[in-house]
Amino acid sequence: MPFRSGAIGYSRFSVTGDVVAAPDESLFTAMGEHLVRPPSIGEPKELASGFCTGRHVFDTAFQYDACGFGASLLAAMRVDVAKVPSEIKRAYRAMAEDARRGRDTDGVAALSRASRKEAKEEAEERCRKDLADGKYRKLSMVPFLWDLPSGLLLTPAASDAHFQELKSLFDVAFGLRLDRRSAGTVALDLLSQRGRTAVLEDALPDALVDRPEGPAQDGEDGEAPAAAHFRAAGRPEVPWVQAGGEPNDFLGNVFLLWLWWHCDEREGLIETSGATVAIMIDRLLDMECAWGVTGKQSLRGETPTKVIEAGKALQSGKWPRKLGLTVAAHGQEFRCALQGDQFAVSGLSLAKPEEENRLTPRQVLEQRIDAVLTFDRILVLLYEAFLNDRFGRSWETRAGQLRAWIAAMGGRRTSSQSGTATDGRRGKAFAEVKPVAEPHGEFATQARDAG
Repeated sequence: MPFRSGAIGYSRFSVTGDVVAAPDESLFTAMGEHLVRPPSIGEPKELASGFCTGRHVFDTAFQYDACGFGASLLAAMRVDVAKVPSEIKRAYRAMAEDARRGRDTDGVAALSRASRKEAKEEAEERCRKDLADGKYRKLSMVPFLWDLPSGLLLTPAASDAHFQELKSLFDVAFGLRLDRRSAGTVALDLLSQRGRTAVLEDALPDALVDRPEGPAQDGEDGEAPAAAHFRAAGRPEVPWVQAGGEPNDFLGNVFLLWLWWHCDEREGLIETSGATVAIMIDRLLDMECAWGVTGKQSLRGETPTKVIEAGKALQSGKWPRKLGLTVAAHGQEFRCALQGDQFAVSGLSLAKPEEENRLTPRQVLEQRIDAVLTFDRILVLLYEAFLNDRFGRSWETRAGQLRAWIAAMGGRRTSSQSGTATDGRRGKAFAEVKPVAEPHGEFATQARDAG
C-alpha cells in the first residue's frame, strides 16, 4: 500500500475526457460495476482486473470516507492471475503418461501417438479443474492516486501488462483515456502551456563530451532511424530511448545532469517559478553511456557524485539514469530516487506529521496525500526550470559551462575505495530553505489548480 503507508513509488499518467471535479457517487457507482468476479462455473480467465478501495484487495465499499480526499481519489486496481505453474503442468502430463505405460515411473516404454494425446488432454483437464477450484490464483493490488481537476494519476503500474489493464478499466468504467507521461511527454505538456511545443521538434541530445572510442555495444544493425540521425549530427544516440521510449525522453537524463551541476556549482539551490528548492544527491547514482559505447555504472553511498568514478564516468560519455535525491522546499523535506527518462519516482519517504499521535488515521492519510502532491509539484517545478534553461537563449552558454565542468572533474573528488567526500555547503543551503514553511494543503491545492 505505497500511498497509504511506507515508502512510495510511482510513474506519471494523464487522464483525459469528461470527468467530475471531485470524487462523487457517480464515480463510486462506476467503480462498483467493475469488480473482479470469479466465474460461477468453469475456468477463470488467466488475467482479470477490477477496482477495489486500496485498503485491501477484498474491500469494494466505495465511498468518500474510504477513498475520497478533497478533489483526489485514492483507490486501487485488483489483479487476479490464474495460471498453473509450468512445473505442475509437466508433472501432470508425466504422471498421465506413466499411468498409460503400466509401469513404474522409471519405465522407458514408448507410448503411441494416441496415448500421448490422451495423456496431454488428461493433464490439461486436471489443470482446468485446479483453476476452477481456485488453485494457483495470485492476487495483487496496484494503487493509484488520481487528482481529478488536473488529470494527473500517479501509480506504480510500471509494467506494460498492468498499464494496459488499468487503461482498459478507465476506458470501460469511466470512458476516459489513460496515457503514460515520461520525461519527453511531460516536457511536451509543460511547453504546450506556453505555446512552445515547436522547440521539441528540433531537440537533439547534447554532446557534452567527444564520442568515446570503440564500437557501439549492441552493434548498429537494425537501429532506430533517430539513432542514425543523432550520430550524423554528432550527437549521442541515447540507446535506452531508442529502445522504445519517447524520442525526447533523453531530456530527463539531461535534467538529472543539470541537477548534478547545480549541486556542484550552485550549492544545490534552484530558483523555480513557485519556490526556491534545495537539492542534494545521495545514496545512489546509476549511469549509462549515452553513446552506447562504455556501458553502465552504479554507485552507492553518501554523496556518490563526489567520487572519482562518477567524474570519470561523465568524461567517458555516461549520463545519469537514476539519482538519489533529497529535496527541500516549503518547509518540507523529501527523499527519493528519480529515473530521469521515465520521470518515475521510487522510494519516496515523507516526513512524519507533527503531533502524529494526536491525529486520526484519516487525518494522517490526508497529510500523506497532500505531501505526495506537494512533492510532485516541486518535482515538476524543477523540471520546468530546467526546460526554461534548456530551451532558452542562453543554453549554448550553459552547455559550455557543463562541458567545462565535466572536463575539470577529478580535483575535488575522492576514490570510492577510500570513502566518499561530503559537501558542507549543502547543510547551509537546506537550512536556508527549510524554515520557509507553508500551511498544509495550500501548495497541493495550487498544484491541482495549475494542472
